[in-house]
Amino acid sequence: MPLPRAPMTRRLPYLGLTLRRILGLPLLLALAGLTACSPIWVHKDDQQPDRFSTWVNAPVSAYRIQPGDEIAVTLPFNGELNQHAQVAPDGTFTMPLAGVLPAAGHTTTQLADGIDKALATLGVVADARATVTVAAYSGRVYVGGQVRQPGEFPLRTDMTVIQALADARGTLDTARTNEVVLIRRSPKDGRPMLRTIDIDALTHTGDPNQAVVLQASDTIFVPKSSIAEVDQWVDQHINQALPFNKGLNYTYTNSTSTVP
Repeated sequence: MPLPRAPMTRRLPYLGLTLRRILGLPLLLALAGLTACSPIWVHKDDQQPDRFSTWVNAPVSAYRIQPGDEIAVTLPFNGELNQHAQVAPDGTFTMPLAGVLPAAGHTTTQLADGIDKALATLGVVADARATVTVAAYSGRVYVGGQVRQPGEFPLRTDMTVIQALADARGTLDTARTNEVVLIRRSPKDGRPMLRTIDIDALTHTGDPNQAVVLQASDTIFVPKSSIAEVDQWVDQHINQALPFNKGLNYTYTNSTSTVP
């Protein structure tokens, strides 16, 4: 007696199509080219266009007090006059018995000298010997891109790009750490300046050219790695463009029949 033929199931993983048949050879070659690491992430033609100023490394100098900074004044022999207050938006610092003093744009030493002179002139303390420190900086740096916690972070003395990235809880696996972008306002004309920083060279070889000290309002952007860019491109232009889910398996079953 003839046996019934078992239902025939045919599996078509990814509809039997390969990436080559989807893209074609020319697009595959272009895609492969994207994975090659370019020596400069910011294209040469885009590094110094009209909208950017030439990068100038700021010389290391004493910090200048800014509006919004929190200032701590200590008088070693007259502790009752110690003061902790914020620099006003107009750049002045108010201290009881010393009055309103100019602070913004001054170093901490210059402000301390001003406090000593004011107290002596007003007959409060002849030799105050004030010490001024910045308890909290008003300046901020901004970190974005492939980091775990993008945002703005308080500026600290001699703060570096690595420290800013640490504040942002480090970089993601998709980060291009050998070409981190730093944008800063030019001291000459206020236009943005742009340069890249090789964090890998700094951490692996201690390259001093990559140890840039940050300034207020600096912006750090961590781009994606080449592989991550390719993955995103594939997802946008292949996975989401195809009218089916490539992860599904398609089956069909013929009707049961008997062998004659």
